[in-house]
Amino acid sequence: MSLTIRRGASDGSNPGLSIEMSKVAAMFDRYTSWRPDEAMIPLLQEIQHEYGFVPDVLANLMSEKFNLPLSQIYGVTTFYSDFRATSQAEHRILLCEGSACYLCGAQKLHQAVKAKLGIDYGQTTPDNKFVLERANFCFGNCNLAPMVEMDHAYYSHVTPEELLEMIEEAATGAGENHHHQ
Repeated sequence: MSLTIRRGASDGSNPGLSIEMSKVAAMFDRYTSWRPDEAMIPLLQEIQHEYGFVPDVLANLMSEKFNLPLSQIYGVTTFYSDFRATSQAEHRILLCEGSACYLCGAQKLHQAVKAKLGIDYGQTTPDNKFVLERANFCFGNCNLAPMVEMDHAYYSHVTPEELLEMIEEAATGAGENHHHQ
């Protein structure tokens, strides 16, 4: 049996997801001998790894199978930044707006992304290529401000022009090995 799940906008910005129930059952079976509270995070990590996010339907199934309150599962998935509740964009742009980065021009980076991609913090482009997020922590490299993290790579002293170039390269698939220091 296979489920098709749709979450989000009906314009196709969040494409359907196919979940093979036999695969989910096998995943769940690996944790049946565990205490439910001990199984929760490793199982959520497996789900996240398999699907790129934690679909609501699997959170619900997990809640039923392991007798865990749904609020506890969502508490974990919203607390830890590694978990996602919706399918992830292809490229993640994370801007630091800590004091040093802000003073060194982070707001100009934010405006450049908004102008180029038409998205604000917490939003994804309609083609699901880019998501823009504000870092909810300091990168710890204030002397390199403003800092940007894009696709798990860190960039320092980024100008709006450089950020737009990085976005263009990511959009076209060019410069896969390009890392600004």
